[in-house]
Amino acid sequence: MNKVYKKIAVITLDILKKKSWHILSLSEVKNKSKIRSFDELIKSKQELLKILNNYFDYNLSLQAKSLENSNQKDMIFEILMIRFDILQSNRKGIISIFNSFKKKPQELIFLLPNLLDSIVLMFKFTKISSTGIIGQMKIKGIFIIYISSFLVWIKDDSPSLEKTMKSLDNYLDQAGKILKFIN
Repeated sequence: MNKVYKKIAVITLDILKKKSWHILSLSEVKNKSKIRSFDELIKSKQELLKILNNYFDYNLSLQAKSLENSNQKDMIFEILMIRFDILQSNRKGIISIFNSFKKKPQELIFLLPNLLDSIVLMFKFTKISSTGIIGQMKIKGIFIIYISSFLVWIKDDSPSLEKTMKSLDNYLDQAGKILKFIN
């Protein structure tokens, strides 16, 4: 991720600590970032959301280097928890975005391809194959698990994300049983 997009993401998340996504304006982000080419780079709040997702992927890529080889379930668990830890460090901003779209989640449909790309990236970090029909099923399954765990994370007020970890572990166990049945 280049420095300009990184700066835009950091400033946006900082603003969202105090302000709702709904009332956040591009001009406010532009003014605080002092990036001259802002208007050429960011034309909508949708693009801003994509940059935020890419920022989380970038941070994940930095931390994924320390991921230890293990079985598939443990590696997926670890990589997803790294992502939740990244979200946790930006919790107020993420919750602000979530609350803005809670009543109209269909408005986030444009972000689905980026989120699926994030899942594919996680598979790359864990060295788990995502090719073929089974690989595609795994990607979609982990995507569903991620979204389900995200909904638990939103309500998880424990400092160590105990509820999120427990639900993620349960979802992965259930998915493992389905995969054993398919294989």
